[in-house]
Amino acid sequence: MQTWAIGLIIVGVIIVAICAAVGIYYLSLHIRRKNGTLALSRVTNRLKRFAGVRSFEVLKDLTLTTGKKETVKVDRALITFNHVLLFDVRSECDSIYGDAKDPTWVSVKSDSHNNTLARKSFDNPFREAQKANDAVRRILAQNKLGKIQTEFYVVFPDPKVTLSIGSGMPVLGWKEFKSLLTRSKYSKDGPVDVKAVAELLKK
Repeated sequence: MQTWAIGLIIVGVIIVAICAAVGIYYLSLHIRRKNGTLALSRVTNRLKRFAGVRSFEVLKDLTLTTGKKETVKVDRALITFNHVLLFDVRSECDSIYGDAKDPTWVSVKSDSHNNTLARKSFDNPFREAQKANDAVRRILAQNKLGKIQTEFYVVFPDPKVTLSIGSGMPVLGWKEFKSLLTRSKYSKDGPVDVKAVAELLKK
């Protein structure tokens, strides 16, 4: 076989391999977007970058007990020298509609002409985030740490999300989430023993 023919075969194999790799990457991205792991990964990575240089703690998948002896889950928590921040991370990537008092919120997928392609309802995440915040407040108070400030946020980290949510609610898109971590109050020195609070919430 001539050299040029061998060269063509090698180039063809390389092109097929590249196409296969790209296809696998985008398929994996689609699967991760659908099952929520992509959203969690984005938020986790951002929190870890923020926490790493400041000796803060990022906690994952906490299960806390409420005052009614029920349990509530926290996707991610950030513990600083002054605050405990709780994050309910959502994987929806469409237009989101809801308010604090609504039992359910709605995710609407539309085409470029604003025609509705899909519509689904999901439980109001604001309520669960509020329960989680109350549970943390109770745990801190029981351990004489009630002066620590807590905040809770519902985060939609997919950049394609558009939010039509009641004003003043702690619900963030990706840009708002990134901007949140630039607030100077979270980087200030304070009285919180970060590791002690982390261990307390992980119990």
